[in-house]
Amino acid sequence: MQSGVTLLGQLDFFTLVLVALAAFATACFHSVAGFAGALLLSVCLAPLIGVRAVVPVVALAMIISNSNRILLFWHQIDWKAYRAIMITGLPGIVVGAVIYLYLPVKAIAFVMGCFLLLSIPLRRVFKKRNYHVGYRGLSVVAIVYGVISGTVFGGGIILGPFLLGAGIVGQGLVGLVAALGLTLNITKTVVFGAGSLLDREMISLGVVVGLCTIPGGMLGKWIVKNTDIEIHTVIVEMLMFAGGCYFLYQGIAVM
Repeated sequence: MQSGVTLLGQLDFFTLVLVALAAFATACFHSVAGFAGALLLSVCLAPLIGVRAVVPVVALAMIISNSNRILLFWHQIDWKAYRAIMITGLPGIVVGAVIYLYLPVKAIAFVMGCFLLLSIPLRRVFKKRNYHVGYRGLSVVAIVYGVISGTVFGGGIILGPFLLGAGIVGQGLVGLVAALGLTLNITKTVVFGAGSLLDREMISLGVVVGLCTIPGGMLGKWIVKNTDIEIHTVIVEMLMFAGGCYFLYQGIAVM
């Protein structure tokens, strides 16, 4: 395996700038929308540092990025909702990680894509009927969230309609997803044994990328703080639609 130092040493100045900009931009978007940070960062970095290096680098970078966003949005996080989701979601993440080893990811992506595309009109129907998702409801959907998040990047998007239905929006939504994301990335790292991939050299590269996400997260907080809740909700729904199309494509491509 190519070491992180060798890889980092092979990156010219222009490529390093692109890596930093990718980390900054995706962290900013992540703090605004609340979802898909790891997915977007992976897509951006793969052609720059290579597919093989992306998984351990992004895993470490997202731990740093999520930790930063937790600090930024600490007072807006609904920790009761976090506990409700993690009680059933954490075992689901472990199960999902195991499923990943045996089932086709394309099949899971196809199902997730269909769900996301259908969830947008369903959320609006629930809103029109004044249907509210409580903590018990979050615990139920967290089972599905955990299994899917354990298998594919961007699985957190599946929580979007339910968090909105629970009245968790704006800064509260971004902060809660950051807390869930931190737990998710640490758990997946342990389950997949990714720690063996994170040698000293690879850690140095991951830390560099992670540090570049910090200012992006700060800018994202300023944007979401000064954005109307309705506009933010529309942004989240647009991301859910884009994510649904992406996963649907991944599910049907070369099937």
